[in-house]
Amino acid sequence: MGMSIGRKVLLSGVVAVMPLALIAVATSGPASAATKFSGNAPGTVSCSVITGKVSFKPPLKLTSGGTTIKAKGAFSACHASNPAVSITSGKFKAVIAGSATQGCAGLAGGTNSETFTVKWKGDYNGTKAKFTASTIVVQGSTIVTNGAGDEGFELPNPSHEPNGTTTTGSFATVSSAESFAYTTETAGAFSAACGPGIHSVILGSGSLNGA
Repeated sequence: MGMSIGRKVLLSGVVAVMPLALIAVATSGPASAATKFSGNAPGTVSCSVITGKVSFKPPLKLTSGGTTIKAKGAFSACHASNPAVSITSGKFKAVIAGSATQGCAGLAGGTNSETFTVKWKGDYNGTKAKFTASTIVVQGSTIVTNGAGDEGFELPNPSHEPNGTTTTGSFATVSSAESFAYTTETAGAFSAACGPGIHSVILGSGSLNGA
């Protein structure tokens, strides 16, 4: 028994539409990919590795120099308090105005506020994110020595606690936590270099706590 003209037309229409339906199904998957996060990273962050460089201009001597201090470097081995945030690295920089009679002696009791800008790289909920930079303001710093004998800096100066650190942007907080950045120079070598003058020091270790 032959097929009617009406049924032939109907089947032809179904066959023609099927490839379009398959294309629609095949292309629907990628469209549901997670949206890239952009904005302030929530919570707080701590990093157990700090590397970088601190420069002094004019050169830092016993009782003079170091009226302009520049710092730059990187944070790594970071842990965010918010489980949705994963930080792979952070790059920081700062320009700090020392006192007119800064010198090496003045580093032991620095009270001027110091502002650091940190740019973060990482993921949010497993997807690469564009985090807003952090602006970290610490109230002064002081000289400390770690267990290996290396000279370094404690930020903020403990005399300004509590709440000596204020962070805006990503990881916004007001904190009483102390952070540390240690040079690759022993306390004796650092002090000896103050005589002829220190142009710069290398940061080889340290920790950022609760920024």
